[in-house]
Parts: sequence; C-alpha cells; structure tokens
Amino acid sequence: MDARVLAGIDLYGQTLRYAEVECYDVERHGTRHRLLRLGSCDFEFDVTRVLWSAPAAQQQQSHQQQLETLGKALADVYESTSAGELRVVVHPPQAYSFFAPAPAQRAARLEHFAREARLLADGDAADGSGSVRGNETSGARDGLHVTADECYAERGVNGRRAWFHVLALSGEAHARFRRVMHTLPLPDFRWTISMEGATRAAVLLEHRRRERPLRKEPSQSRGAEPWGAGAASAEHARTEEAPFRLTVGCYAEHLELALARHGQFHFALHAPHAEPPDSAYFAAALLERLGLAPPSVGQTFVYGLDADAASDDLTALGRLTETPPEPLDFRPIVGLDPEHLAEDFDPGPYVPCVGAAL
Repeated sequence: MDARVLAGIDLYGQTLRYAEVECYDVERHGTRHRLLRLGSCDFEFDVTRVLWSAPAAQQQQSHQQQLETLGKALADVYESTSAGELRVVVHPPQAYSFFAPAPAQRAARLEHFAREARLLADGDAADGSGSVRGNETSGARDGLHVTADECYAERGVNGRRAWFHVLALSGEAHARFRRVMHTLPLPDFRWTISMEGATRAAVLLEHRRRERPLRKEPSQSRGAEPWGAGAASAEHARTEEAPFRLTVGCYAEHLELALARHGQFHFALHAPHAEPPDSAYFAAALLERLGLAPPSVGQTFVYGLDADAASDDLTALGRLTETPPEPLDFRPIVGLDPEHLAEDFDPGPYVPCVGAAL
C-alpha cells in the first residue's frame, strides 16, 4: 500500500491551525485519507502580521523573537512528523492570486506570469527583479515570489489551452518563512491559496458521500429506502446538470469564493471588507464573470471563522444557487469520529489547513 503524508498550516490573526493527513490507496476502494494531527496554537501577538509585514526599525528585535516563537511552536507540533512537505495557507488579502491561460513554452509562461504579478503589485511591467527557478518565479527580497500551478485545460479551435492559478506574494515574507523552516523537521514547504484547499475538501466530501455502502443503517425503519444505488444515480445526474461546486469562506475582513468543476479548482475571487450577507452578490458576480447561470452550481459549502450555514445571512446565497449552503465538514473525508471531539468543535476554521494537506 503506497502512502504519502502532507502537513498543512493556516496562520490567521493570533492563531496557528495545523493538520497532518496520510493519503493511501485501498484496493477496490480508491484513495483514502487518515487524519494524523489536528490542532491550534494561540499566540500573544498577531502571527499574520509577523509573517507578512515588515517591522519598523525599533521593532526588529521583538519581530525576530516572535518569528523564533512561531518556529518553536511549529517544531513542537511537527516534532515526530513523517510528512514530506508542509503546505502553508495564504488567504487572499495577503497575496496576489489570479488565473491566466498559459503561453506555449514553459520559460515564456513563467516570465509571463511574473510580469502579470508585478503589474498587479505596482503597475511596473518593466521591473525585472524576478528570476525563474524550476516551476516558480522567485523574486528578490524586495520583489515577489510567484508560483503557477495548472488547474484545468480546455479545447478550442486552436487546440488545447491550459489555465493556471498564479500566486504571488512578498519575497520578504517568503524569506522570513524559509528561516522559520530551518527549525522544522520537514524537508520543504510550498504556499497554497486557502480557496484551493477548500475546493479540494468539497470535492472529496462529495466523493465520500457517493461511496456510502448500499445497505440499510441500523437506525432505518423497515421499508425505508437506504441511501444506495437510486440516490447515487440521482446524485450523479445532478452533478452532470450542475457541475460546479461553490465554496464560500467567511472571515471578519473578507469573503473568499471559489468554484470547483469536475474535481478541479476552476476559479476564485475574494471580496475585501465584505460580510456573509454580501455572499450572494459576489457569488452572482463570480458566475457572471464566467458566463455561468446560477443553476450550474450543484452544491454550496461554507467555511471559515464566521461561517454559519444556518444563518439568515446566507439565505440570499441559497436562493441564488437554489442549493442551501451547508458546512464544509472535512471529518467524513479523514474518517474522524465526531465523538472523539468536543461537542462544540467547529470544523469551519480548520478547512484551509486540512484542505491544504489533502
């Protein structure tokens, strides 16, 4: 049985949330996931600010101490890890995130994405501070660190065209976290946008639902139809008619919205200073931007610190997509028994770090 282990962390406000997930193949059952580690650490300082903001001259010493504190906390969390990579979640206000079609040649593609990222950052397309390395464009300390990952491909009159998600963040922030990594027993790390992990969790959650055994549960009354072949067939038909899955992340200072299609991260946007009641407006804007009708969304999931699927704040979103929003609960994906957790455990805030590790 082949297995791989990935770790994911989400730094937001004064809290570090972390996860570690083993992915393995089971004969006749496909891929399975097992949660190895899940938790959080609270700090007396804003870990987001420490990582993403340059300190003033008089704060250099305290800033360095806070980075060391973060490193020690991560070293304790992953002391006995077997993960081959750490994926560090980036929320959209902290970085530039966009989708773009790819030029044909790889070297030209990376330079093209770096140039577009610099245009977003400062409007100066002539700035040549970035240098290409591997599948990334890594800027100088005062430049940008850019990664580009293929999401999906489409076929047109000119043949196959690949679309990439491009993530560009401060070169200084990248250098800071690389120093933190020196204290960790992990070989490497990569940045990942929060919405990608959320869509991954949404896709896997639906896969698990379709794999439910074709048998009656003990709680079902005699004659009650189990969730079986008929329900699975209906679910498949609904997916064909409405192939998109919408995820909405609710946070105090922004909303993040993303679409998955046929199991792949398809498109995303974020809305600064927006609140959950605004989610319907921005979901409509996202769909209109892609030329999609609301019925093309077959399922809507919500996550984040301020997510409450049952709240009246999301009623308009449910009316728009004609699918009532539901919590993006990752526990069925990783085989986590709810009874092993506190009754008031909320999976919503952990979706980005768990999704990154899936």
